[in-house]
Amino acid sequence: MIKIIISIILLGTISLLSAVTENEIKTEAKKAIMQMGAALKSHMKQNMKSGGPIQAANFCIQKAQNITHGINSNYPSGIHVKRISLKYRNPANKPSTDEKKVLQQIQKSIDTHKTIPKLIIKKITDNTYKVYKPIFIDKGVCLVCHGEVQSRDTEAYKLIKMKYPDDKAVNYRMGDLRGAFVATIIKLQ
Repeated sequence: MIKIIISIILLGTISLLSAVTENEIKTEAKKAIMQMGAALKSHMKQNMKSGGPIQAANFCIQKAQNITHGINSNYPSGIHVKRISLKYRNPANKPSTDEKKVLQQIQKSIDTHKTIPKLIIKKITDNTYKVYKPIFIDKGVCLVCHGEVQSRDTEAYKLIKMKYPDDKAVNYRMGDLRGAFVATIIKLQ
């Protein structure tokens, strides 16, 4: 009887993730990644439209990580999404060792003209998976802050360099791999 009560209490206080197959893991990850990507893109687009590159840069500097944390706090227990890049601007987006290897593998596939899957699943442990969605520079507006010197907005980039003096997220061209969204999915037992 006590075991049943404890189980009911645990079920009531812990959100159980039901991703038990690779397809279910992909579905959970894709949903979380799309939500994160849409929120960040929407805010970026709105700031760029209303205040140009300087307002967009200020948004990234001041609010992008807060939005990321806020969205993650609304996901069920066992799901966490972040952005990573080999050429990161914010140290919070620095990849872990295993994530760096995946980004390097993606870049190698690009360099050798291999097809890149939309989602890449890596099993970390028996109950933990990381699902990667590559991010590419696919709009010219990205180059305003991430492009080569001649395409970057000078004033916006001054703000960025003040906040991130070790910025690596520059000198991109259209079509380049920018990084990836990573959804960590933990199947609760």
